[in-house]
Amino acid sequence: MIIPISEVIPEKNIIILSPHYDDVPLTFGGYLNKLVANQLISTKNIRIINIFSRSNYLSFDNEGNKDISLKRIQHVMGVRILEDLSCLDDLIGHENYIYEIKAEPECLVRQKKLVSDGIFEFLPGDRDSFDKNDWLAYDRIKEYARDWLTLEDTAVLLPFGMKEHVDHIILREAVNDARNELGREATSTVYFGEDLPYTGLAEKDDWNKVKAFFSGLTIMHINYCIDEQQKINLVLKHYPTQIEDSYKEGVLKRAAQLKQKYKTDTGVERMYKLG
Repeated sequence: MIIPISEVIPEKNIIILSPHYDDVPLTFGGYLNKLVANQLISTKNIRIINIFSRSNYLSFDNEGNKDISLKRIQHVMGVRILEDLSCLDDLIGHENYIYEIKAEPECLVRQKKLVSDGIFEFLPGDRDSFDKNDWLAYDRIKEYARDWLTLEDTAVLLPFGMKEHVDHIILREAVNDARNELGREATSTVYFGEDLPYTGLAEKDDWNKVKAFFSGLTIMHINYCIDEQQKINLVLKHYPTQIEDSYKEGVLKRAAQLKQKYKTDTGVERMYKLG
């Protein structure tokens, strides 16, 4: 079922938890773009919180990505913050969001090693593989999440962790565990978005791991039409230090898969609303 963009998120206040600098436009860019296109952006209070923002990673820089010195992190953070703000300004307007940084050290800064599955270069990890530093980040994020999850008229948005990029999984597990511990005290509504470009090029085993996470939860699929070309164009334009060939392929392929499923004239983006 496809629903109008005005009905996707009824809550007035939206908190988007972004694991890294480019995850807002990749995961929720279609929704945000359509809010603007339909002159609905002013009906929402949007707060973007960048979690693992203490970064040393640049695409196609294998030697530099081994460097966790202060100088390297200063350089990369400066570049990537500006890329992110530039994209968000273009996507939703400079005056239409609040931007926060938690400055958690991302996985490379925590001295994990990049792996490749032939398509993506990333750092996988699930709950069973968390090390001491991963658990410390989890504990801090879970404590933050208690505040995010006890607000009125608020939607909390985050990716669900396709391909188990470890930073995405830490965020997902911390927020979900905080929600479970709060029980009825949790008044915010949680929405998971599809991690792109990973979702567009995921294998059956990847989907099975996501299904396993959702198996104990009550979820509702929220499907809505988007301008997928505009979404990927913004990402390609604003993140020159991050772009790999897989970005365009993954974003457009997933939009096309859902377009075919729902027989729409345009691409489709999906969220998973927790009941």
